[in-house]
Amino acid sequence: MVDHNYKCIFIHGGRTGGTSIESSFEQPIILMEEGKHWTQKTMRVKYSEYWKDYYKFSCVRNPYDLLVSIYFHNKQINYEWYEKTLNVDIRQLNFVDFLKVEGADTVTKYLDNLNEIDYIIRFEELQKGFDYVCGQIGKPKRLLERIGSSTHELYMNYYDTREKIELVNEYMKDYFEIYGYEKW
Repeated sequence: MVDHNYKCIFIHGGRTGGTSIESSFEQPIILMEEGKHWTQKTMRVKYSEYWKDYYKFSCVRNPYDLLVSIYFHNKQINYEWYEKTLNVDIRQLNFVDFLKVEGADTVTKYLDNLNEIDYIIRFEELQKGFDYVCGQIGKPKRLLERIGSSTHELYMNYYDTREKIELVNEYMKDYFEIYGYEKW
């Protein structure tokens, strides 16, 4: 998302509260013609004329929570992407099998150069982080609406075996390190 009024670029990684953030901006907003989840690299090229001058921010999420959210969102809503892209019927997969599917983390690879990002909001403190960004760009603070949430139990309930925990720890090892999340 690019907002020329507030001179900001939001890099929207999936399942991190980004739809709630995008909906809090009024016009003018340039939404992505080919979907809203574009990588930093793509945004840098597409909006090169604004890249150096605009405030850039994104969101990240605890990897354990993120993967539960991805699993249920895609199982409930976005299962066709898995069928087309990975030739997998995610509706038939249990959580541990999902964790083993190669390519399941494509939504986590949005940022490639953190030195270019002005602020990263943690999903766990989404409103607080968004309020900070609003202060930086001169946007009035606004309570974020909860939009696009998947339906599931508390994420910790899905990690009832060491195998699941180890799969996430290995699969998301760079994510843990880069964004400072602790492994179990």
